[in-house]
Amino acid sequence: MQESILTPDQYKDLSKKIIYAVDTRYRIIPLNSLKHPKYHLKTPIYVTLEFEEDKVIASFDDIEAFSYADTASEAINLLSDEIIQIFEDLMEDKENLGALPRKWLQYLEEIIECR
Repeated sequence: MQESILTPDQYKDLSKKIIYAVDTRYRIIPLNSLKHPKYHLKTPIYVTLEFEEDKVIASFDDIEAFSYADTASEAINLLSDEIIQIFEDLMEDKENLGALPRKWLQYLEEIIECR
């Protein structure tokens, strides 16, 4: 016979606490612009903000890009710069990319438009 570790009320309370902890620590937000005169996003991309004790980490998991700063807006701006840098680096060495970087470039070419 299987014995429960938590009562139904304890389980409900623990579930609420876990959801609250995750909800206050992580946010997924749309990024509509790279804030760059040369590049324009054709469609919004979704970035994750992770709030640590003394910093905010912004990440764009589709291309494994991230940045961190003291505030969310600083982290987002740095992430935009990182995305542009990755895009430019991949475009520059287009012929010598491995399988994963080639997929990143294909994806970035779909979402970024050069002005």
